[in-house]
Formats: sequence, structure tokens, C-alpha cells
Amino acid sequence: PPIGIDGMSTQAGWFPLECTDIATAEQLATLQKRLGEGANEALQPPPTWQPVKDPMMPELFTLKEGPEKQQVIAAFMKTLGPNIKPISVDRIENYSMWQSYAVKRQTVLTREKDSVNAGKITTSSRFERVWLFHGTDEATVPKIIEMGFNRSFCGKNATAFGKGVYFARDASYSSSPTYSRPNGKGVQHMFLCRIVVGEFCQGKRDALTPDVRSGHQLYDTTVNDVRDPGIYVTYHDAQAYPEYLLKFKQ
Repeated sequence: PPIGIDGMSTQAGWFPLECTDIATAEQLATLQKRLGEGANEALQPPPTWQPVKDPMMPELFTLKEGPEKQQVIAAFMKTLGPNIKPISVDRIENYSMWQSYAVKRQTVLTREKDSVNAGKITTSSRFERVWLFHGTDEATVPKIIEMGFNRSFCGKNATAFGKGVYFARDASYSSSPTYSRPNGKGVQHMFLCRIVVGEFCQGKRDALTPDVRSGHQLYDTTVNDVRDPGIYVTYHDAQAYPEYLLKFKQ
């Protein structure tokens, strides 16, 4: 059955447990058909992943020196000073969470492609950010690795742009001890995340959802500044995938 925290599902957005259930094979086939051509490819995990042993069990792989680790650290250090010292980088392979994320991404792309108002380019790069940053404390790290970014334990630090989960464009923002709280040894933790930002609007303090976009459809995400977003707030757990965990000191 769905995992619950405070009576809310951790697998299907922020809906009561009694309103959620695990999809059947027939439902998944219908979903795949609705997602259109290319769905199989879109749902595949990144090519750097190891063969999946158990799709329900997340695994962490500590990166050795090489291009993948260098790329992650370079993205992390882009807005940080020399006082920041990366310690390690782990790649997170959570197949079931990845598929939820990939379905959400493909759903947004299909929605915009089919929309009569979508006179804009509907590429993944427009609706997805790779990477945004999320700092947290050591105790919350295993919860995020296993269940993703649930508001019951990820959305407590800020409400200025909505009551969702906050991600920063710049690692310098998330590296603050307010968000990446150091453990007893001074080690801080930050996730580098893929985020389906979709269509976004200006965030409002304490808002439980984004504004209405058209009809009954809501925006996907809220931001601090629609002209130059530095903070993105998500409201559905499938919008975010924690791709890497980086430990550091300052």
C-alpha cells in the first residue's frame, strides 16, 4: 500500500491515503498510450545507472574521480567560494521514484504539446531544470533518498513563495547552515535535483497551491521572480528527483 506520513500519501502528491492506490498493469498500459510515442525511452533511467536489482530499493553509489563527479562538483561550486570543500558525491538510483518523475515530466511535455495555447517550444529543457539545489540536515537525507521530497519533512524552512518544497538555482543559497544544517562534525548535505518546473507563476506567502493558469488547470510551480527565477517551489512529489547527494564543509 502507499506509504503514509501524517495521513498523506508520499507516492501520489499530497492526497489522502484513501484516495490513492497502486496502479494496475492495465492502468499503466493506458497511461503509456496516453503519453504517446517515445514513452518507453522517456521512462528509462540515465545511462550512468547500474543494472536495477530491486526497483523498490534505492541504492547509493559513491562516485570515483572522473567526468561525472567533476561535472557535479563544478555545478555545485559555480556560485560558491574557495572556503567550501566538497567531501563526497553519491549518485542516487531509486528506480520507482525515477519512473514517477519521468511520467510527470512526460505528462507535462505531452500536455503542453497538445495545448492550443502552447505556441512556445515544448522541449524538455524548457520545462525541466538540471540541476536545482536543496540543502537539508543529516536526519532527513535517508527519507529523501527513499521517498523523495515530501512536504511533511522538506517544506518547513520557508513559506514566502508558497507552502511547497523549495529548490534553489544557486548552490550558494542552499549551502546556508539554515538549510544545509551541519552535523556534529560540521558536515553539510545538499541534493542536486532534476525538477519538472513546467509552467510557473509568482509565489505567494503561505499558498497551498500555485495560481490557476486557465480553466481549472493550475500552474506547476511557483517562483520568487518570474522574470529571473532563483527559487522554485514544487507542490507534487513527482516533480523532483534527487539525482546526487553532495557532502561538504565550510
